[in-house]
Amino acid sequence: MTANVVQRSIVGALSCQKDSYLETLETEVISCEEFIPPKDDRKSKIEKSTDRSNVTADTPQTWLIEFADSVLFPEGGGQHTDHGLITPLRATEASEIPIENIQRHGLRCIHFSPTPLEVGMRVRQTVDYSRRWDLMQQHTGQHLLSAIMDSIELPTLGWSMGQPGEMNYVELPRKPTDAEISIIQLRCNATVRENLPVTVEIPKGKQSSSLPKDYDGEEGVIRFIKIGDLDYNACCGTHLKQTSHIGLILLHHTQSIRGTNCRLFFTAGDRAVKMAITSINSLRDIGISLSTSAAPEDIADKIKNLNNQVSEGRRKEKRMIAELAKYQAQQIKESLQSSVGAFLHRPDDGVDFVSRVLIEMDDTLKQDGVILLCTGDVKSTGTIVIQGREDLVSTLSAKVKEIVKAAKGGGKGRKWQVKVIEWGRGEVEELKNAVDEL
Repeated sequence: MTANVVQRSIVGALSCQKDSYLETLETEVISCEEFIPPKDDRKSKIEKSTDRSNVTADTPQTWLIEFADSVLFPEGGGQHTDHGLITPLRATEASEIPIENIQRHGLRCIHFSPTPLEVGMRVRQTVDYSRRWDLMQQHTGQHLLSAIMDSIELPTLGWSMGQPGEMNYVELPRKPTDAEISIIQLRCNATVRENLPVTVEIPKGKQSSSLPKDYDGEEGVIRFIKIGDLDYNACCGTHLKQTSHIGLILLHHTQSIRGTNCRLFFTAGDRAVKMAITSINSLRDIGISLSTSAAPEDIADKIKNLNNQVSEGRRKEKRMIAELAKYQAQQIKESLQSSVGAFLHRPDDGVDFVSRVLIEMDDTLKQDGVILLCTGDVKSTGTIVIQGREDLVSTLSAKVKEIVKAAKGGGKGRKWQVKVIEWGRGEVEELKNAVDEL
């Protein structure tokens, strides 16, 4: 379906951008076409909408709908797409259509809809305002955070907005010190309390180097977001009208990336409060499980002590395994004095234990005889190692192939080894009988 010539609002001059606090809008459908999922993700958004090469019978139908205007913001400027509802205003078609994906195609605002709409139809758009408010708090918070960091020569190289409930981050050219992070957070929240105005300006003839390649800077609208006299940056996103609406900015941890670069994670507004509450409750639960208070320093000390205990426990375990392997090897050596083969099964030990036993057995197995070592238990994984005289290794490996149904691996000469994907019932006992029969 193709629309008659209707005056459309371009991205940059949408109602959601003119008034980011607007929640509903009545408008008109000016185009509707079926969306065909692309086979090649490298294609442009326009190519993706016309490529039919990836359509199957199971592909859910989606329509690309453009309205004369939109209260729903299309993804861009680092900000996620709005969610909302489309309600046809005809009495016979009053069911609400959920919209969770709005994209910019050049200067056009395209809504991805599970239901087609007739060109010329009047509709009411309703934005999911709780989501919009959260996204605006993160976005305006990022502008403010970056402005504060610029003042101490920490320029923002890029940023990423987390989905609702997740952390955001800004990328910096170096890791800020703890003192700098403290100063940044204090200044950010002091500016929030100052309640500076956040305004949009569209200066004539002023361009921006950050425009997307498919956005026509001559025909389009280039918006600049101004925070008092503190910050002035090009941005297409929806923003709060005053810094007090950010609520607060909470800085989290840092992460080193790409050499000296660093990511500084943060949240703002209601999202920061929810994350703080979740963190406090989690600390309380951890404190209870550790039999200590919920104070971060007490929990950190307790965990440090536990880590030290675990490290000491591992050292003791390593020494005990070495002693046990030596003991088991001695038992096997004594067994080989009266028989040609020896068998050892350790259900709870792994390949490391087997290797230790074989090291202790080395001199003995250079002589006549063979040993079969296996680990694991019924319905679990394990290892089988056979080592010794070549003809006996060959005989036992053939038996293993007959007895153990889920074994992968092999070998030749004096050593043969397989991994048991899952031990079957009675297989270990059959292997022992095979060794006893040599």
